[in-house]
Amino acid sequence: MAIEQAEVPNPPAQSGFFQSLNFLKISEASPSSTKTDVSLTRPEVSNRARRSNNQSSSEVLDFSAPVYPAEKAINKYEAAITEQVSGLDSEAQFTNYTKDALKRDVDRFPAKRNADGSTTYTMEQFGLSDRNLAEGQTAAQPYKRLVFITVPDGASSLKNCKFEYQDRQNIDTKEFNELIGKARKRQLEQSSTAAHKVPRTEDIAFFTHGIRTAAVSSDFYSLSLQLTNGHSVINVDWQSTPPSEEKVGLSEAYDNERRGAAQSYPKFEKALDDVINVVGADRTIMIAFSHGAMFDTNYLQHRKNSKSALVGQVIFSHPDVKASTLPQPDKDGKIDEANRFYSCVSKDTRIIGSPKDLALMVATAKECEPSKSEDAIERARHHSRQMEIHARLGSGAPICRTLVAGCGGTYVMETIPKDKRDFSKHFINMNGIAELINGTNGEKTLKIATGALSAEK
Repeated sequence: MAIEQAEVPNPPAQSGFFQSLNFLKISEASPSSTKTDVSLTRPEVSNRARRSNNQSSSEVLDFSAPVYPAEKAINKYEAAITEQVSGLDSEAQFTNYTKDALKRDVDRFPAKRNADGSTTYTMEQFGLSDRNLAEGQTAAQPYKRLVFITVPDGASSLKNCKFEYQDRQNIDTKEFNELIGKARKRQLEQSSTAAHKVPRTEDIAFFTHGIRTAAVSSDFYSLSLQLTNGHSVINVDWQSTPPSEEKVGLSEAYDNERRGAAQSYPKFEKALDDVINVVGADRTIMIAFSHGAMFDTNYLQHRKNSKSALVGQVIFSHPDVKASTLPQPDKDGKIDEANRFYSCVSKDTRIIGSPKDLALMVATAKECEPSKSEDAIERARHHSRQMEIHARLGSGAPICRTLVAGCGGTYVMETIPKDKRDFSKHFINMNGIAELINGTNGEKTLKIATGALSAEK
């Protein structure tokens, strides 16, 4: 499995506008390259440690060996994560919770001081995925994955760190639940002595990624959220097609991804029900980015229909969710209390949007039906009506803010970091999400919408 730069052959003429939808530009691709594993074991156990995922789950690795030996072999995921890290800016700055978050697993995997004045931490991520299901499997399966994070002395951002991933290992439900229990226990232990205690120490978060995302990229962003908000994060990794594996233009790829998410969703419903029962609904934080928010909206509708307990928090970042998905106001402009979607599924819902998010505006424009009128003014009016009908919640449009508020949520405007190079403004603001989760109302990088576009700085 190699890493390739994304290449979309012969995109259609209009697809240049959809480049903003290509949030994750690096992905996993076949075939496998040689000498890709970093040696982490003693010579006598190295062959056993390189067995398949299913066989290696019980192997004991020796972490006394240097993570970066003198004769360095490039970890096969390193290129992907290096590219992701290089695209980060101030949204990935350390928070008050990062230091303790890095030490979540030091009781099992001791941190290692390096000669260059850095420290390498080992963390074990876990999640659910429907990628590479075995024949006959119809439900998302739990997995775990080791990651080594090298933090230079004086580092102040995830961008200063080096992330080195190992292969995923499939695990059973029992081990998955045990990992969740261990993570929660460590949060409680650390908060008892931490200078900055994580609010609601028993909370566990779930992250759902957007379109065109490789497995390693989804794990990286899940980890980034964990390192900034301080709570353990379970990755909800639905089967998305990485850019380098696409054989079509961006416009068609976007449509394929949306259909793919809809096909993946049923495989997660029971798995999410079961794990939320383990975590506790009121201790659950649901975080989703872009089309991952539509994925989670389907799941929340399921919880509403089944009269499940309210989850603790929902945070959708730049959601690629149609405004028409939410219950609409009646003729008096009101939404009946029983239909106020967000207040029916969550104790606290925050929707992060921005009127500068070109990706969501283009996604909306793509679905607009052309006017048949020959009058320029009528064509403009028709386009405006169509944009409202197909508006995405993350676009910051007035109709979106009105619907979110009417459905029991709070609309939050993104204050774009000045150093952010992403012209489309379609990105995951880890730092801002951490502020929302931990009760600071996002006053540094996010602002509660007041109903006017001027709310965004």
